Amino acid sequence: DLNCSNVARVATEPSTDRGVGSGSGGSGSGGSSSSKMSSLIEDVRREVFTYTNLVHAISGMTGGVTAISTFYPLNIIRIRLQVDEQLKSQSALSVARKIVKEGGIEALYQGWWSSVVSLGASNFVYFYTYNAFKTVYKKLIAQNPKAAIDPITNLVIASTAGVINVLATTPLWVVGTRLSMQSKKADIERPYNGVADALTRIASEEGIAALWKGVGPSLVLVSNPSIQFVTYERLRGPMARIAEKRGSPISAFEFFVMGAIAKAVATVFTYPLQLAQSRLRADKGKAGNAKERNYNSTADVLRKVYKEQGALGWFKGMEAKLWQTVLTAAFQFLTYEQVQKVVFSLLVRNKVEAASV
Repeated sequence: DLNCSNVARVATEPSTDRGVGSGSGGSGSGGSSSSKMSSLIEDVRREVFTYTNLVHAISGMTGGVTAISTFYPLNIIRIRLQVDEQLKSQSALSVARKIVKEGGIEALYQGWWSSVVSLGASNFVYFYTYNAFKTVYKKLIAQNPKAAIDPITNLVIASTAGVINVLATTPLWVVGTRLSMQSKKADIERPYNGVADALTRIASEEGIAALWKGVGPSLVLVSNPSIQFVTYERLRGPMARIAEKRGSPISAFEFFVMGAIAKAVATVFTYPLQLAQSRLRADKGKAGNAKERNYNSTADVLRKVYKEQGALGWFKGMEAKLWQTVLTAAFQFLTYEQVQKVVFSLLVRNKVEAASV
């Protein structure tokens, strides 16, 4: 879900790249392929692994961690509704009351740390992969270190980075779902004791492949920003005409509202896949044989849910998801610049102190 937000954000932003470097233009035909590759790697290293990019990566991670922590109870409610077959579809508030009644207020934050770890890893993998691909595009395809990247190309690059991010971080998100859903009743099952314990036990008890359960719908969900992008552009056109008639530019609030509507539309269209993703991640196998799965694929999840609950079952928990999506987007929209300023000031101060030692 967070990966989709990253893809959508960069796809709708104009490219403000500073250029790959003076040596990144088209090289002579006499140069060897190895020297070209060395030059490309050096350009990627020089352009991507910079102090400024580190600040942006930390800012994005910090903003994301703060947002998911603030609205984490909505995440728990969504996962419970998606995964718990005994829990009837009801309002987010009703589910929250039930969770608190059974496990106390801390139950609304169960699995919080694993989500923070997953989000932090996901942000860094995505951010640096995305910027590396932009650098490669400019040198090998555009052959212009200062070329502006159009929104469609940007979306393709962002989606490719999203696929790599999904493949690299899915095990962490599987663990996060398991920790969020596990029962505290020792007589029912032995609970996981944190991220590392969950990773090793899932691999040993269910097989290495179990760590990538749900990767199928996760890869398809990389298309979520494409829906969001198209919806956003359809909204932006009429809004631009309205702004032109009134004689003032589109305001920050109007940009946010358009973004929130586009995200909500994308969420509704892809929500059944998100439900399948959660069920596959939470699937511990059948009693007595952890390697025999309850669900064999995304299609199997959707088929069984439809058979038991009808088409509405595919949208169980969507209310909590929409609240989480809109509130998290609003929070990140309002706080990102402030977070960035704080991170810049802290790193600059540390840099100055280190230089004075």
